[in-house]
Amino acid sequence: MTKSKMTLTKIAKLAGVSITSVSRVINTPHLTSKHIKERVNQAMCTLGFTSAVLKPYVQGAVNKKMLVIDNQLISDSLINQGIESKAKQLGYKLLYLRFLYFSEHEIQQIIYYTIHHQVDGILVINDSPYLNLLQQSQHALPPIVLVNQFSLHFPCVYFDHLSNGYQATKYLTDLGHKRIAILLGEKDKDETNYLLQGYKQALARANLTLSQEYIAYRCFNYSTSYKKVKSLMQLALPPTAIICCDHVGLNYADRDTLIHDEKFDKSLSAESAICGVIDLCRMMKIDIPHTLSLLQFVHHIGHKQYSPLNHICAMYKPLFDMGQQAVSLLRALLEPDFQLPQALLIDSEFVLRHSTNNIDPAAIK
Repeated sequence: MTKSKMTLTKIAKLAGVSITSVSRVINTPHLTSKHIKERVNQAMCTLGFTSAVLKPYVQGAVNKKMLVIDNQLISDSLINQGIESKAKQLGYKLLYLRFLYFSEHEIQQIIYYTIHHQVDGILVINDSPYLNLLQQSQHALPPIVLVNQFSLHFPCVYFDHLSNGYQATKYLTDLGHKRIAILLGEKDKDETNYLLQGYKQALARANLTLSQEYIAYRCFNYSTSYKKVKSLMQLALPPTAIICCDHVGLNYADRDTLIHDEKFDKSLSAESAICGVIDLCRMMKIDIPHTLSLLQFVHHIGHKQYSPLNHICAMYKPLFDMGQQAVSLLRALLEPDFQLPQALLIDSEFVLRHSTNNIDPAAIK
């Protein structure tokens, strides 16, 4: 049975309840028994989810509540702090949901819950595996703003990851580096793909051949980056420069990876990918920057526990400002005369420090 053929009658028949009960589950779930909700939701899951049964959203009185759907690997990042700071300033209360490992059935239930919880708007942090379901239901939901991701379908606050990847790589090619490795996150994430495109474009502009062995994925914490860089530096032609796109706290990942990472303790300073790179260089006695130039993507001022190598050349991404801007955009969307652009680009800042160097010609022979 196709999704387009789902009706209240068919849901009621499959669930063994009345059409009125189905309508209550969809429209007033807080007034429906748990048993009935489970039967109706299971029937809808069997038939195939469709947003056609959801009533269009009608904005009512402002309730000063925003829902935050958080897809970060570690919550309470600078994005969260920016959101909370601005929300408090504007007098808004925040409701949090984390969707890292929810099933499609559970997401449907939360969509129904959201519709009737009388929130004024929704903030979605990071790329989301369920975004297509939200898009299907967009007509029935309050305004949605995506945070730290670009979209043509939703208002969004984002970084230009392609440009950032290009700038970081071009900076190193301008120093004479020809063997540049890049540490990325998950292959299927938008942020990863944009960073990789920028990296490739900068190499092509410098007339350098792309080498797949210098591209490392799933480098989102200490242990994974430590192991990847160890393999890179053991190549016959090891890289002379590494770009570390540090993702800890910013993207959801495979739960099993975290369970088997003996060093993972939710510490953003000591467990981030850049610290894994630094410790590996110490262990292998690799001199930074004379043997290896290092550039990181950083979201906070520094790594206190690694102060001897705290001065890493960085592409600084102001996450706190991003969180504040996201709340401001969502608040503006609630105004009838809204005129702001629906896609707000947050500028990154290139911070020149002492971890990069002009390439020694002897190092590339």
